[in-house]
Amino acid sequence: MMNIELLWQGLEVTLFGLLGVFGVLIAFYILVILLGKIPEREESEAEN
Repeated sequence: MMNIELLWQGLEVTLFGLLGVFGVLIAFYILVILLGKIPEREESEAEN
């Protein structure tokens, strides 16, 4: 028979791990969106 406290502790660790992973993914997604909205300078086009 499994110990309920051990099971709950495992669930907590799993949930916090998933929250951390999704938090990083969401932060990276927002960063990409913000960087995409920054207009490119005309100087960089003249160099090419």
